[in-house]
Amino acid sequence: MTMFRHSTSWINDALSGLQSLVFPSSCIMCAQTDQVICERCNAQWISPPRFINFVDVPTTSVVPYSSEVSSVVLKAKEDGNRVARRLIAQALYEAVDFISIRNKNQPFVLVPIPSSREAIRQRGESFLHPILKNVNEIAAVHGSNWEWKEVLIHKKRVRDQAGLNSRERSQNLQGVFAVREGVAEERPIILIDDVITTGSTLKNAILAFNERKMTVLGAATACASAHQFLIR
Repeated sequence: MTMFRHSTSWINDALSGLQSLVFPSSCIMCAQTDQVICERCNAQWISPPRFINFVDVPTTSVVPYSSEVSSVVLKAKEDGNRVARRLIAQALYEAVDFISIRNKNQPFVLVPIPSSREAIRQRGESFLHPILKNVNEIAAVHGSNWEWKEVLIHKKRVRDQAGLNSRERSQNLQGVFAVREGVAEERPIILIDDVITTGSTLKNAILAFNERKMTVLGAATACASAHQFLIR
């Protein structure tokens, strides 16, 4: 069994290799040092993966979601920041690997939560695609050959989730996803998203797969809201 094994120095070395591409002048989270990410901030991204309180399927995450962490996710989403993408990819790799180990490395396919059409038009691509490419590169370094596949689509437009409470988010996302027509996938699926808060997004994605009788092995996110990590 492999164990969580990435040190702060290893990740700083890897991220520093991207410095010439993004020209960071300070820590991406706290802006206090001349490193791409300082040791204090990086410690939040290299925590061991854990199962969280979302129980529809076994779900793992690494980073407790905070305002500082949110700023990194936004840099990845809105600016395409490569350092931010790499941090999210590393956390996702650990979360997926945690599920894989506990399922005895059985075959699976990674399926991202899709970006909306509007978001793709604004950003030029689905937010998770370049991150998943990084995830697979990290997996390959460790001897794993993972595949990701765009399987889900948005069936309807939804309101901006900002400011909605848990019940409103659930109603807003009800029936939002469907499996693409003509897609047949026999391998178990691990759903991928950057952040889980209430769990409404993952819940509706799982329902879409259940309707097509596809097996969801689990879900992996880079970040999760604090209540998802609470021991109950």
